[in-house]
Amino acid sequence: MTEATFSPTAVSAPRRALWWRTAITIYGMLMIVFGVVALLAPLLATYAASVTFGAVLLASGLLGAAMLILDWRTEAFVWRAVWSVIAIIGGLCIVIHPWPGALALTLVLGASLIAQGLVAVTHAFAHRGHKNCPWGQMAFAGVVSALLGALLIWALPHAGIVVPGVFLALNLVTFGLSLIALAFAKRGVAS
Repeated sequence: MTEATFSPTAVSAPRRALWWRTAITIYGMLMIVFGVVALLAPLLATYAASVTFGAVLLASGLLGAAMLILDWRTEAFVWRAVWSVIAIIGGLCIVIHPWPGALALTLVLGASLIAQGLVAVTHAFAHRGHKNCPWGQMAFAGVVSALLGALLIWALPHAGIVVPGVFLALNLVTFGLSLIALAFAKRGVAS
């Protein structure tokens, strides 16, 4: 028998792979559960998303201000200071008043979807001459994205209360499903 048969790394590699697949599967299942809960309570999910976004924005502004205090001779000091002040004020406003923050998130989400859709359509038409390029599907996805973004903006302010929670829920569910698919794909590779 060879030394590799009795190597501790050879014995522990399948265990590590099994542990990794199990951990990723559990993580994926948790994301799906959180997504379903968010789908059942979209107002609560919208509130949580709005407060989280405000807290991240506030933390970003505070960190930026702290970095400017530590290195006050940095390039573009004024622009960085302006950004920090805007982030701090915006973050505080969203944390203190999360429902108007949810409306702002919906507006930003709608504009982002429109921009993403337009870029996807442009990219698809630019690559339509390439073999094996699914440019038709890419263009269709871009049109759908742009239409969803326009619909979100058109449906404001009513959409602003529910839509971020629903989008968060769908994102959590699809992320969880992708993690579980990854775990099963790794299972096939390890076998």
